[in-house]
Amino acid sequence: MPQAATFNRSDTLLGVCEAIGQDLGINPLWIRLALTLGLFWNAAAIVGLYAALAVAVYAARRLTPVTAAQPSVAPAALAADNDAGAVEVKAAA
Repeated sequence: MPQAATFNRSDTLLGVCEAIGQDLGINPLWIRLALTLGLFWNAAAIVGLYAALAVAVYAARRLTPVTAAQPSVAPAALAADNDAGAVEVKAAA
């Protein structure tokens, strides 16, 4: 899924936790849990933090869009290489 699409999804609230989870490589559930627990400590600070994170994530996604990486070798060539490797393993055994 493209990164900018996290803001357009109907099942998230701006997609902040999802986007941060993607960027950091962690499960967004842990971020959601930390923010939820923080609401009991200081709700105003957490709401402000969430709003600031939403602005930061939105700006980062707009300024540095990630494009899909193009494979340097055609998939058919990769399949041929894999078949040749399988034959070599069988012959060696």
